[in-house]
Amino acid sequence: MNDQQLKSLLKTVECGSLSKAEEALYLSKQAIKKQIDSLEEEVGFSLLMRTRHGISLTPAGEEFCRGARKILAEIDSVTQRCKELAFHQQTIRIENPYHPHLLLENAFNEFARRFPDIKQKVILQASNHFVEDILNDRADVAECTYHPELESSGVKYTKLFPMPYKCLITPSHPLAGKKTIRLEELSGNRVGLLRKNTELLSQLSQCCQDLEPEIFTSNDLQSIINICYNNGVFISKASFINSMQPLVAIPLETDLVPMGVILHRESPSQVVREFLKVVQDLYPQGSAGP
Repeated sequence: MNDQQLKSLLKTVECGSLSKAEEALYLSKQAIKKQIDSLEEEVGFSLLMRTRHGISLTPAGEEFCRGARKILAEIDSVTQRCKELAFHQQTIRIENPYHPHLLLENAFNEFARRFPDIKQKVILQASNHFVEDILNDRADVAECTYHPELESSGVKYTKLFPMPYKCLITPSHPLAGKKTIRLEELSGNRVGLLRKNTELLSQLSQCCQDLEPEIFTSNDLQSIINICYNNGVFISKASFINSMQPLVAIPLETDLVPMGVILHRESPSQVVREFLKVVQDLYPQGSAGP
């Protein structure tokens, strides 16, 4: 007997059918039925009655479910008390690029809800030394963009979501009314982008005529605002540009779509593993970004 069997039984009773329980538990009807059948075989008596109107409990099943609810509640209570002891006064150091909007804000909030005793220390890093900081124990996890060098860097990474490039412009810019912007439509424009976006710059140079590129070393707000309000375009994958009203962010049509990742050591601590679980729960690999 295990807690998953008990949860499957209680959810099936609550839903009134295997089909509805299947949706609630994200398990197939066959898997749920197998768990309940195995549970009935183990206890030695029937728990459910299956009729044309659905599923109901036998008298023994009703008593069993009352006890099962108490058992699961006690397991949750004990687990929570143990987490408080295990993680008391521990800290996780989370390194983020230095810009106005933290990409994993939702994860920070959810992690704080699940583990209120673990202190989160956010480190805003203006450089790109995330790998070195992980390897040299200056950070526990770090948010960055995937690049091939990570494969041989000595750290592990967990993929988050795609981060497509967008063009940040004023509402009065000639391209402001478009749903997407093609590369060649940036011809003749003053365009700002980060120095590390070399592949994108190469594409722009090939597709655009009279392009005026301006290379930024960082997401400096003053420089971004100045280029935009002087009828220029700032191109970035950073999520903060979506909230720089009244400036508007319009998707750029390009096959270059960077992937956001979170870096961690090859053998992460239990605290880091719990943080990664939260991130993966909120951002399943391949899902849309925030």
